[in-house]
Amino acid sequence: MRRRDFVRRLPVVTAGLAAGSTTILTGCSGAPYVVPTVGPASLSFTSTALGPDGDAFLQSPGMDRPVYVRRLTSGELVAVLAACTHRGCQPEPAADRLLCPCHGSEFTFTGDVLNGPADEPLLRYEVEESGGEIRIRLPGDAP
Repeated sequence: MRRRDFVRRLPVVTAGLAAGSTTILTGCSGAPYVVPTVGPASLSFTSTALGPDGDAFLQSPGMDRPVYVRRLTSGELVAVLAACTHRGCQPEPAADRLLCPCHGSEFTFTGDVLNGPADEPLLRYEVEESGGEIRIRLPGDAP
């Protein structure tokens, strides 16, 4: 499913959700798209929603770009805004990095630039995990 089609369907998908449930759809990258629970300046979802590579895109209505979450081999969870700092395209996981399909910028899973043209890192968010629930803290009144 193309990202654009996924985002268009979100209002329909979320309308039928029961409170506290998690919806998981898989994008072309293999990383699942998860509709998180939106709280005050946070996104949360169950850790079981992470894909086989330990990653997921979090997307809810009103978000221009998803948040990419990944469990590193160290066990640490990281979350970055999936918007390339060069032109705003959505980087996708490719082997051991995030690759922007528009102009070829490459980022580590923690958001650091490996290859330009992007010269700024991806926006990184604080992540907490407790009792099987993962919470991404967002700045201000986001999303």
